[in-house]
Amino acid sequence: MSFLIAYLVVAFSCIIITVRTLIAYTACSALTQTLVYGIFIFAWLSPILIWKLQTNVFLPLWLYSIFAKLGYFMLGFAFLLLFTIILRDIIWTASYYLSGKNIVSPLNHQALRTANIITFSAAFIICLYSVYAAEKLPAILHYQYHDSRIQKPLKVLLISDLHITKMTPVSKVQSWVKYFNAQKPDIILMPGDIADDAVRDIKKQIRELKKLKAPLGIYYTLGNHETYFDAIAWEAEFAGLGWQVLHNSGTSVADTGLYIAGLPDTGAFAVNVTQAVRNAQSHEYRIMLSHIPTTFNLIKPHQVDLQVSGHTHGGQIFPFNWLTKWGNKGYVFGEYTSSTAKMLISRGVGYWGPPMRLMAPSDAMLIELLPEA
Repeated sequence: MSFLIAYLVVAFSCIIITVRTLIAYTACSALTQTLVYGIFIFAWLSPILIWKLQTNVFLPLWLYSIFAKLGYFMLGFAFLLLFTIILRDIIWTASYYLSGKNIVSPLNHQALRTANIITFSAAFIICLYSVYAAEKLPAILHYQYHDSRIQKPLKVLLISDLHITKMTPVSKVQSWVKYFNAQKPDIILMPGDIADDAVRDIKKQIRELKKLKAPLGIYYTLGNHETYFDAIAWEAEFAGLGWQVLHNSGTSVADTGLYIAGLPDTGAFAVNVTQAVRNAQSHEYRIMLSHIPTTFNLIKPHQVDLQVSGHTHGGQIFPFNWLTKWGNKGYVFGEYTSSTAKMLISRGVGYWGPPMRLMAPSDAMLIELLPEA
């Protein structure tokens, strides 16, 4: 409840700032003002409305999809517009005073109206680019590690944060599967947020994931979004696909020198690193799946060599990367090294909320594990 209240306070503050900046200095009718306020109220409150509809579905799927896609798009646009307005006004005001008031004043109503049109258009263009960036296939980022315990060359594909919902077309999941299979991985690691809906509502989409191919296995552990829709049901569903579900547990991969373990989402379950690695042998290279990257601070005493995580989306929409970094103890994206281990954080394949990515492109990671020469 406290989070909801905080969100509403922030949302209505953003609405007032945006709308007053856009129309307060323009002659327009009461009807126009009401309409503009209504559009931005819908945009900022859409996550609450969509969540209610998602968990209590009474609309036909096609109508829900239109409402949800429009709502999330509007939310993304409203945020980008607000950020662009604030950035513009900071630069404009600073330039005005630093120039000795030799440029047009930010208080000039005619100049402000023109600037609003330009800002609105720029934000919309940025929005369209962000949608393209979110919808395109993820980049494949390459990493390589050598270790004497690895018995043969292995290609390990890290796939995180697909965020499949009832709005995700089956054809999109098919394109992901085809793309990932083309990398010819020996092992696939999936550290959570693969699904973002109830099991019963996305059976067709999830069925396509059964076509993923990795001869040495697909390993999965819970993300926070699966826990919002019955974590145990999702573990059972993924186990039914033939995946190895890791919940404070681990397993050796025969004839490879690898031990793969997994921790569940820390927000819904207690994590137990000791239990997860208890069956690992000293001669095995240890990989830990953990959706939340902050568990990197817990694995140090347990001789884990590599943690793979997701969750952050790299911030997804700039400038949220700063907030994401603060909320995840400095971990956002890429490779991190401690005195005892390394961690890779993927920005993920899909997205959450607004169908946008800005300065945080999607990715999957192809990790080559090689015997030490």
